[in-house]
Amino acid sequence: MDRLQSIVVGVDFTACSKDAMVQALRLSAWNRAKVHVVHVIDTLVMVELQESLSPMVQEIERGLVNDATKAWDEFTQGMGEKKPADFAVAINNPMIELMRRCRDRKADLLVLGAHGITHDRGVGTLAGQLVRRAASRVLLVHPGQTGAFKQIVVGIDFSETSRDALRNAMRLAAQDNAHVHAVHVYRAPSSGFFFKPSGVDTSPEAQARHRDSLRTKLEEFCRPDDPQVQWTSPRFELVANASHGAGLVEYAKQSGAELVVIGTRGKTNLREVLLGSTAERVLRQAGCSILAVKPVDAAV
Repeated sequence: MDRLQSIVVGVDFTACSKDAMVQALRLSAWNRAKVHVVHVIDTLVMVELQESLSPMVQEIERGLVNDATKAWDEFTQGMGEKKPADFAVAINNPMIELMRRCRDRKADLLVLGAHGITHDRGVGTLAGQLVRRAASRVLLVHPGQTGAFKQIVVGIDFSETSRDALRNAMRLAAQDNAHVHAVHVYRAPSSGFFFKPSGVDTSPEAQARHRDSLRTKLEEFCRPDDPQVQWTSPRFELVANASHGAGLVEYAKQSGAELVVIGTRGKTNLREVLLGSTAERVLRQAGCSILAVKPVDAAV
């Protein structure tokens, strides 16, 4: 990950969002980046309060902002000098507001807790939407993950976005003295058929040659092109699985990964790992944080 200059953190005062904030502060210290923390009160809450209480809108807003500010003081109690100085309360659609904050603060990274108040909502709601739509990289922090990432898995599908994901993983590894696992999930050449295709060699020898070819391609693709990350080499792994998401989850579990880094657009369905129900499966089943790396042409 190239040197971060601006990090936006969304908090909802849950334990998971506090872990996300602590992780953001840790990354900012190494990068000397500015941290901007925001709590967004959904406009739908305003509508519900107006309907039930019927006071003046301005009075409701003032009360909610004051309550959120008090909650922030309790949320950061005991942090001392580590308490972020830049905290704001906004009333807006949470996705729109967080995207606006990232744009206005020229954020390199948006950090969120992987789960909100209820785990069943998970990444499929706000966090999943921001992974899709935010132009910056998005780090979804798993509950309890406040320290260094020691085992980092990066998904490789030979696209330029996955190359960027690898660069981010390697730079994080330099910061945290971590091990990087470059993982390519593939389908066997004959796996897409419900019958034995003629002309396709399905022998064990042919499968071994296919794996050898993929490994050579993986190693060449992952050759460092940045002097800052040439201090180490990733561990190269091939995983045979009909589902790219399931294959990555399987390997992340087996390796004890604390972080999965992946590009959100590529040549295969790897981008689906971070979208919709697949994203939720990765976070819940792999039990780790996820860093979503965007294409260079991503726009808000």
